[in-house]
Amino acid sequence: MSIQKKQLFTRKIFPTTWVSLFLAVLLFPLGLFLPEWCGWENGLIENSQVAILIFGAFLSWRLAHHNRDDRQIHNLCLWMIVVWLMMVGRELSWGRVFFEPITTGPDGPTFPSIHAIWYGRYVYPVLTVIIISTLIGLWRNFNWEHIKQKVYISTIDGVLLIIAAIASQLIFERNLILLLKPYSQVLEELSELIVYWCMVSILMANGSPK
Repeated sequence: MSIQKKQLFTRKIFPTTWVSLFLAVLLFPLGLFLPEWCGWENGLIENSQVAILIFGAFLSWRLAHHNRDDRQIHNLCLWMIVVWLMMVGRELSWGRVFFEPITTGPDGPTFPSIHAIWYGRYVYPVLTVIIISTLIGLWRNFNWEHIKQKVYISTIDGVLLIIAAIASQLIFERNLILLLKPYSQVLEELSELIVYWCMVSILMANGSPK
């Protein structure tokens, strides 16, 4: 009798996947009608992204605890906490947003350069060490066959994540659609928010009953 192998990608729609779809549907209505200040650095959308990323770090910790008997998955989840926290740091501009803005213009506040902050010279060397250590940690615990047997990825979440990432970094950030240029900052930040939520959705699906 043949044993059916578990598929990494699943068509099952998890409750959090419905949220991903809801956010995707709202992308353009919100992007076109929210005030521009919502997309500013250290603004409403960016701070919402930070909250989602911190939640993602918490979920990774929970999954690590849940999989404490599976050394590889446990360690991968722990290293993922570092990845989430690095993304938090990136969204907070490595702490620049906690300093007084230099100016505030039509595109929002301009915060001090990282090189103008007292700890600025240490940021990139420390990040380099953290990134290298994280990549080594992920590589040492990465087993594709084992992951395929243990991890579920909603196809919808995966596709939305890729589309939103492309829209954010390649379309809205570079103003490739001139008609949307006045709304590009808000659309870019909303697209990033969708990316982060889809990542959280994938984690939550793996912590729910299959």
